[in-house]
Amino acid sequence: MFKRCAVKWGFLLLIAAANFIIGYRTSIKFFYFFFGFLSCLIFLSLLWTILAALTSRISLARKAGGKVIEDDVLEIETTLINKTVLPLFNVVLEESLPCASAGERVKFVFFDFLAPGSSRVVKYSCACPDRGKYMLGPFRAYFFDPLGLFFFEKRYNVYSQVYVYPRIFPIYKFPRLAKGIQPWFGINTARSSGDEDEFFGVREYKDGDPIKRIHWASTAKKNRLIVKQFQNQSFYRATVIFNLEKDKDYGQDKESITEYTVKIAASVCKYLFDSSVSIEMIAHAGEIVHIPFNRGSEHLDNIFKFLAVARPESGVGLADIIPEFLSYIPDDTTLIVIATVEDLGYIAQMLPLAKGNISLVPLVLISSTFLSPSGKLEKADILKDIKIHSPGLANFNPVFFTCGVNPQESFLNIRQ
Repeated sequence: MFKRCAVKWGFLLLIAAANFIIGYRTSIKFFYFFFGFLSCLIFLSLLWTILAALTSRISLARKAGGKVIEDDVLEIETTLINKTVLPLFNVVLEESLPCASAGERVKFVFFDFLAPGSSRVVKYSCACPDRGKYMLGPFRAYFFDPLGLFFFEKRYNVYSQVYVYPRIFPIYKFPRLAKGIQPWFGINTARSSGDEDEFFGVREYKDGDPIKRIHWASTAKKNRLIVKQFQNQSFYRATVIFNLEKDKDYGQDKESITEYTVKIAASVCKYLFDSSVSIEMIAHAGEIVHIPFNRGSEHLDNIFKFLAVARPESGVGLADIIPEFLSYIPDDTTLIVIATVEDLGYIAQMLPLAKGNISLVPLVLISSTFLSPSGKLEKADILKDIKIHSPGLANFNPVFFTCGVNPQESFLNIRQ
């Protein structure tokens, strides 16, 4: 902003110098006249700037999607309303976009004229390359006089929260899941009864509910349609666990163990959600995070919000937190563990001692490929690594992931 004003001041000084030379060679009165004219313009501009600074009132409102997928574009709409009695000239709005890439984190929007009481809507966007939780804002508005010689700045603390979710990949094949019993929390309701359903309550009628499920006594009492609900007694559920250990976060940027772990976890949860599986997540990222069993889009959003902000901040190994992890895991579930080949051996050894009827699905990251991503490992080398670090793990039919290879391809090789 200072540069913009400096250019105009330099231009004025150049004109003044040129007119001084012309006046000196012709008539000095010409220079006095022109100098007086410029002085009046500058004085009026300064007076306008002071008056605008004392009276200016604008309203700013931002509309931005609360969530976006990693590497996608976030669309933003900002409305500016001039609430002063004076028109505004040359207003520059500065928007802070921490979710954008380094070169786009500051956005400038120019308004040449705003009449009193008028509003202007501006739309812009930014690409969001990295997952996380971000706060858009604040705004900074720069108000210039009509000539652009003076300006003043105001800060507007208008913030918007945005989650950048990890990018997922489609999963077309997945190991078999264990069938469990419905827990008391996260009850799944059905619209019709069956052999495995049991009536447990009522709720308000929703479009698509069968008429035969209307609970007429409650309907008459509440004077609105009420229907019966049923609880599924047998269903599929799965527990996803992982540990983001800071000392073992091999690799760089998006080709790191943490980023692969988060992407795999998000993709697995989306697959389970689409398959109507009740999901539980247990993770360690500086502290243990437990998201209990539940279903539905809101539950998936809660999982994705955690995955958006998860960082490799755990200071302990998987072996140290397995006992606490296992205390959360019920019987009759599918345990999906995402870890390196070195760590998964502990789960394979301790699981049979602690729980019953748990189906283990190991999703194994081959850490050596993240240390040297350019080197490709043969299947024999991977199996040798497993035999050394995790004896007995091969009996659970693990799924292997290597750095630089699309994780989607690993699921295509699953043996059902």
